[in-house]
Amino acid sequence: MTGRDDEHGGRRGPRGGVTVTGFGEAEAVPDVAIADLGAEARAVDAERALAEAGECLDRMRAVLREAGVDDRWLRTTQSSTWTDGSARGSSRVVARLGLQVTLHDVAVAGDVVGAAVVAGGEPARMDGIRLEVSDPTQPRERAREAAWADAVARATHWATLSGRRLGEVQWVTEGGSDAVPLRMGRAMGVAKAMSVPVEAGQQIVSADVTVRWAWAEPSV
Repeated sequence: MTGRDDEHGGRRGPRGGVTVTGFGEAEAVPDVAIADLGAEARAVDAERALAEAGECLDRMRAVLREAGVDDRWLRTTQSSTWTDGSARGSSRVVARLGLQVTLHDVAVAGDVVGAAVVAGGEPARMDGIRLEVSDPTQPRERAREAAWADAVARATHWATLSGRRLGEVQWVTEGGSDAVPLRMGRAMGVAKAMSVPVEAGQQIVSADVTVRWAWAEPSV
């Protein structure tokens, strides 16, 4: 019996074998908090609105730096203006500036973000906080190992059910391997002392692998 092309662009040997997909997961504790902050100000013109929003961000940056955040972990994410005509009798220009901060101590992230928002005053905004794993290498490896073990178990079961034995692996295709960020809540301006609730919890890193085995002996 001649070989034939498979969907992966290679050549299969004689027909016969089993293709399965294994799934695996591993837990990881987030150790980084990424907060999306901002300032939104309204004024009679763009210059004044931008100045007010900029001063708000300056106050927020000062608090973040006092908390030990290095400038390399501060990043501008947005700078925009638009006209708001909803006010009676006149329009106002709205300026929006965004600031993203990466915090490497999840335990105090809520306090630091809260203090920054309070320091910013009325224009300050907090668009959300997400938690991530700074180095997902080890949990990804554990998830892949679990996915491989699952694939072997599935293939072995199919082989047993069909009265066959597994032969050599013909090809392997890796699927997803991701840690889904945990997204915290969103808040608008805050006018009093606050601490944003942040719990590290655990993330699930997942992986899947599709494997093709040939049968150990030719079909009868």
